[in-house]
Amino acid sequence: MLSVKNLRLLAYASFAISVIYTAVQAIFNVMYSFDLISELYFYTGIFALSFTFISAFFSLFQFKKTKIYPRLFGIYAGFWALAHFGVYFVFSKNLSLIKLYNDISKRIFEASGFVAFVLMFFMLLSSFEWGKRLEKIRKLGYLCLFVASYHYFLSAKIPEFWHYLALIMAGLFFVYRYTKGIFKKKRL
Repeated sequence: MLSVKNLRLLAYASFAISVIYTAVQAIFNVMYSFDLISELYFYTGIFALSFTFISAFFSLFQFKKTKIYPRLFGIYAGFWALAHFGVYFVFSKNLSLIKLYNDISKRIFEASGFVAFVLMFFMLLSSFEWGKRLEKIRKLGYLCLFVASYHYFLSAKIPEFWHYLALIMAGLFFVYRYTKGIFKKKRL
């Protein structure tokens, strides 16, 4: 049986592995002249979405030993979302707010990613002591997960199994989370 300390170490290790894996992939792509930017888009986005799913899972199904997991994995997801947006804003938009605005206002793919990023950013801020005033935004976490999954779904030219799975799972999490409270209120 895993203790709370070992579970916490496992969570830290998962983040360290994601950083190391992304760094190794970036080095490999630089060495062999692949498209580094598209690889960074992919890995930062996948890890942001993965950690968001894990955070939402532990928030939805609260276990005694994993009380810190929603916040911890949410911080990891926020880190990867910041990295994902940073790669997009720096390398695709060349730090131009006008280009960013034009893309967000005209393309649903970019708009969905930006909405998910803004929600994730404010939830990340609310995770720290000095950001407690933003605590109510965490109630939109499952909406953020759904929008981020939709962004991932739109990223594929031809959606595959994983794109559909992410969208369906996010939809199920969303429905379960927001209908769970309705059914509990009716029983009382």
